[in-house]
Amino acid sequence: MQKPLTELIGTFFLVLTIGCTVLSGASGVIPPLAIGSVLTVMMIAGGHISGAHYNPSVTLGVFLRGKCSAAEVPTYLAALTYKIPHSEAQA
Repeated sequence: MQKPLTELIGTFFLVLTIGCTVLSGASGVIPPLAIGSVLTVMMIAGGHISGAHYNPSVTLGVFLRGKCSAAEVPTYLAALTYKIPHSEAQA
């Protein structure tokens, strides 16, 4: 339960940061720095717990390398994609 929860929290903050920088209409160097900074902090904060996938393609790559079991993949994908329909509905 810790791994999917960590992925959910990290994905939430990553999507929140992306949404805030896009909605503000900021241009230049600030949005990429904000997104990169949040991703770095989330990787440092949750990497030792869940592996810091934060992207379904990373989960797929880790699974193909054999470092993630087939039983864990659906829980990772559920945690990573949970916020997508909800955030699009609010936009």
